[in-house]
Amino acid sequence: MQPTLDRPARKVHEVLAEAFAAEGVSVMFNIMGYGNRHFLVGAARNGIRLVTARHEGAALAMADGYARASGDVGVISVHYGPGVTQLATSMMVANKAGTPLVIFAAGITRSTRHTDGPLDLDERSLLQASGAIVIELYQAEKAAETVHLAFHQARLHGKPVALLAPIDIQESTAELDGADPGPTANPGMPLAVPPPDAVAGAVSLLRQAQRPLVLAGRGAASPRAKELALEIADHLGALVATTFGAKGLFDGHPRSLAAAGGFALHADRELLERADCVLAVGASMNARTTDGGKLFGGARILQIDDHPSAFDDAQPTGQVRLLGDAAATLGQLADALLAKDQRPTWSADVLARLAGSDSRQSELADYPKVPEPGTVDPRRFMLDMDAVLPDDAVIVVGGGHCMTFAVQYLRNPSGRSFEMVFDFMTTGQALGSAIGAALACPGRPVVAVEGDASILMHIQELETAARLGIPLLVLVLNDGALGAEYHGLVADGMDATAALAATPALARVAEAFGGAGMDVTGPGAAEKIMRWYDPARGPHLVDVRIPLSIVAP
Repeated sequence: MQPTLDRPARKVHEVLAEAFAAEGVSVMFNIMGYGNRHFLVGAARNGIRLVTARHEGAALAMADGYARASGDVGVISVHYGPGVTQLATSMMVANKAGTPLVIFAAGITRSTRHTDGPLDLDERSLLQASGAIVIELYQAEKAAETVHLAFHQARLHGKPVALLAPIDIQESTAELDGADPGPTANPGMPLAVPPPDAVAGAVSLLRQAQRPLVLAGRGAASPRAKELALEIADHLGALVATTFGAKGLFDGHPRSLAAAGGFALHADRELLERADCVLAVGASMNARTTDGGKLFGGARILQIDDHPSAFDDAQPTGQVRLLGDAAATLGQLADALLAKDQRPTWSADVLARLAGSDSRQSELADYPKVPEPGTVDPRRFMLDMDAVLPDDAVIVVGGGHCMTFAVQYLRNPSGRSFEMVFDFMTTGQALGSAIGAALACPGRPVVAVEGDASILMHIQELETAARLGIPLLVLVLNDGALGAEYHGLVADGMDATAALAATPALARVAEAFGGAGMDVTGPGAAEKIMRWYDPARGPHLVDVRIPLSIVAP
């Protein structure tokens, strides 16, 4: 249904709903309350699908997951007061991830602000502290223009934008001229390249390197950037690796080390530590990538990024900063490097070790452990699941002890998408994000990996998925504890009993919410799970019992 903006005197909430539709919004996650009920009815009238969650924070996680999977702006609407306060954690996750979102947040009436009433709240300060750009609707006549500005800001800055709409303005009547500002587009930025002297300095260091490494992040994921990065790596004889954000980009390359940082497998980490020169392309050299500064401390870091702020988080010192577009800057480096022959770098024994090897299998062989009765080795389970999951799967991994097993043992071939919602170092986000991803990618299998403690934070959203018939496979690695905290306490030599938390029968809980449930208490379950999983039946939860004796790196 095409929105219309040509009726002269209408309620502002009608104009707002039509303006959202004019921005191309097709799905809006929400919790309805007094402050946004009329707006939501108008949104539905304009052809927007309303996805009603059971918690505002989970609804925002769904919008976050939708935006990450679709590449479009995620949209959510919430009531004022407690509807706004529930957003904080998920908002911070989206902010840290750089996810473009627009949050339609109802505001209390202006006359009730600063009166110490039951709903009196400094909504603007709270939303800003939670990581959002706040745009408040002050004039009824500016309703459509304000919506347009909110979407423009979200696309321009790549972060959450909260449109704060006081209920008294929403319910007012505005005289409008009927002008439609039209949908915004991502304005983009002109391609930037570093100055020639900086490129020449980087080329000199790369030619001197004895053990070079090309490290790609999310900013190097374009086909052209990947092609140039590999061309440079092959000319130098460099090893290649990625951050988690670009997981799988170099899979299949004979010198690939998979993911760097704290998630690196043991055999790969040994080689990462030996690198004497790292060309980091579109990769933030932050604590996660460098494992808190433990990796690459002795290497020269040549960092390419198109945003100056990316250099601020770098952990190793002495880096060469190349401010510019990834593909354009790599093109400059390639032109200069390929003009001269390059001698071999890494030793033959290293290259022979990498050829045809699977470090995941080596890791399992190096750490043989027999699971406790009634449990499954989570590493072996993830490796088995990797073999049976479709190559077009959308994988969403939550934070906690469970995440390392998924990151290390699930591949990310070119047809898959792989997202870890741990940007704010919090747990409990994967289920909501996976629901959003499923709505953004209809027809593709969506798999969420969570821990038992974290899934219980928002397990009620299984009802949302079941009610809406959203297909989803949720793999819960259940150790009956707050696993990361348990192992941390043990490592500190302290009593870890306080981190134990008995878990209910999660498969039965899933069934009670209208989904399907399965228990896994022994090996060889992967193929059985895929035969059992039926997307037509909505969400499926697999309760995988794992032992506390196996510790993630």
